[in-house]
Order: sequence, then structure tokens, then C-alpha cells
Amino acid sequence: MNLQFRSMDKKDILVVYEFFNDLKEEKAEVTFVDINSKDQVKQMLEDKNNYLYICEEEGELIAVFRGIRGKGKENHSAFLTLAVRKKLRGKKIAQSLTEFGLKDMKNNGIKIVRAYVYNDNYASLNTLLKLRFSISGSVHMDHYDETKGHYVDDIIFHKIL
Repeated sequence: MNLQFRSMDKKDILVVYEFFNDLKEEKAEVTFVDINSKDQVKQMLEDKNNYLYICEEEGELIAVFRGIRGKGKENHSAFLTLAVRKKLRGKKIAQSLTEFGLKDMKNNGIKIVRAYVYNDNYASLNTLLKLRFSISGSVHMDHYDETKGHYVDDIIFHKIL
């Protein structure tokens, strides 16, 4: 694989929006599915508190990584979200893109990052543990998964940059 990592820019808005729609169709459980328009993607990009990174291979968008910087007294921290195209999951793309984004965010003054991951999302759990994130706690019984017939916890991770 010949992966390229970079910050997102305006020319990426449409393809990122289409990627978020693909995630929505697959019923992915990631906050990107809450984006309902190209304008919302544009607003994300224009918000100085959002750090947005993409991974491409031969011009095809493969993954999106976002860090949302805290405001005011919390501006030393960021909350993370990441999604990889379904057909390319399991190839360590999430790990590589996260490393790329964390390095840039650290250079921009972010000192700690946090992520919430469902306790049954083994791929994401393993990725964060490989990246030496620490478990900070959990949100017990965060929601009920009707398809699986049980409650799902959110595992809270953090990493000092």
C-alpha cells in the first residue's frame, strides 16, 4: 500500500462528505454519521478547533481522523474520532493516520487527547492500546445494542502527547 497522510483542505469537502454518507449507509457507530451536509463538513474544516486529517491511496480517500480541541481552560486537550473505509479495515491504517495526526496536534500545543470507544469495538481498542493510550475509565451501559441484544460500555482512553 502506498498511503499518503495530510491535513484536510477545502478540495476534500465533497469526498469527505460522501465518505461520511458511506459510513451512515453501513450503520457505522461513529460520530461522523451525524454530518448531514457538505456545509457541515465545510464548517468543521473552517473551525480552528478542529484538526482534520485524511489518508489517501492513489487519490482515493481511505480514512478521516479528527481531533476537536477543547475551548477555554480545556484548550490543551482534544477529543478524537477516526473512521476507515470498511474494505480497508484491519490494515493498520487507523494506527498510522492517528500517529500522523497526533504528531501535528502536539506541534500545535495539544498536550492530551481522549477517545471513547465501545467495549465491543475490538479493532479500535487494539489500535489505541498499540499506540500506548491509557484506559481512564468507562461509561457503564452507555447504550443498548438491539442487534446484539446487550448493553455496550464506552471505554475512555487518553494519551499524554
